[in-house]
Amino acid sequence: MIRLRYIFALAILAVLSSCGKTEGPPGAGSLPLQNEANFTAYTVRLPGRTPEEQAILLTQTVYPATREDNAVGAIILVPQDEIIAFTAMQRITHMPVNAPLMYLTKDNHVSEATLREMKRLKPDGVLNDRRVDVYAVNVPEAEVNKVREILGYKVRTFYAKNPVQLAEILDRWQGALKSDHPDEVIMSALDHPDGMKHGIGAMGWNAHMGRGFAWVYRDSIPEATKRILERRSGDHGSYIYLTGGPDVISNKVAKELGRYGLVRRIFGENVYASNTVNAGYKDYGRNYGWWWNWEQRALGWGIAQAGHNFIIGNADNMLGMIPAAVLGHMGKHGPILLVAQDSVPQAVNKYLTMVKPFPTGPQETILNYAWIIGDTSTVSEATQREVDFLLSPFKNPKADKPLSEADTLQQK
Repeated sequence: MIRLRYIFALAILAVLSSCGKTEGPPGAGSLPLQNEANFTAYTVRLPGRTPEEQAILLTQTVYPATREDNAVGAIILVPQDEIIAFTAMQRITHMPVNAPLMYLTKDNHVSEATLREMKRLKPDGVLNDRRVDVYAVNVPEAEVNKVREILGYKVRTFYAKNPVQLAEILDRWQGALKSDHPDEVIMSALDHPDGMKHGIGAMGWNAHMGRGFAWVYRDSIPEATKRILERRSGDHGSYIYLTGGPDVISNKVAKELGRYGLVRRIFGENVYASNTVNAGYKDYGRNYGWWWNWEQRALGWGIAQAGHNFIIGNADNMLGMIPAAVLGHMGKHGPILLVAQDSVPQAVNKYLTMVKPFPTGPQETILNYAWIIGDTSTVSEATQREVDFLLSPFKNPKADKPLSEADTLQQK
């Protein structure tokens, strides 16, 4: 009898221990950032004050990490370098990795807040990659060792002398991970001051769908990018998508890229328009096939009607906007749009007006929604209200100024 009770107790302990462990829900780290999110009817702001805080707030929002099915597969760790972060987010985030991006401090250390959040996230480890927990891109070796020793995480490191080389390293690693290279390759201009801004919407698509990425220069193609394209083998070579007009990536480069596949541009007259074009863009057709079947390609969100989510932030806050692409990877997926601190640019206004819902029954109206990225120093309250107005299905009359700023009602 005693032996049976002993066996029963052991069985109960085994069941309880197999239920998994958690470091707690969002907010269990050192920054209770979710308490700071503020809302309107059709927007919610994730108000990171620094790139590090923004990244933590995003991981808290997307990954409860209370069970295996809502935990991260891995974590991307990068310096506060826009180009490195932009390149990493293009190629690492998507499945089977499933990784949000987090930052080092400005002086290249892992802060206590980031370390605590990494501990809370408790990655599952990428099954296809020997259970790697962290992908550290150009992270100093001492900080990599800190993550290994303090958290016990398995870390894969990528080091590259320049972003062009990094894109090729990640392309080869992804090819090994998936036993294939996607034929669609998005390209941005490395040496144009607005190259990333024109391409951040397409970067969001890559975080969502995991297609290829490579850098070009405004007037030339790096050798590493040529090697990336030569690895593709569709019927027409690669499908190449340039983010930006001829002033960003020249027609000379576009023509030369034609040797490697079909070339298309995703662009508008400015960075705001380029990203609204990206939100509505869809390239759909045959990738390759046989007489009895074919394999499709489909690149772009193709959103031209109501019922969608958007990720909206300041064009001058690239370090905050890059990790926000994880909102298009998990949850209610949606494209990235850019605004100014104190205004909604005309291109964004027109696009959101085009996809504006219309009221039907109270329970049947299709709705739009948006994440606002950054605190009020990057996107003002007035801009958030303007976005809310554009997303609303109702034709609300706009007040000259909000009631909180109106003259006292005691005065006539």
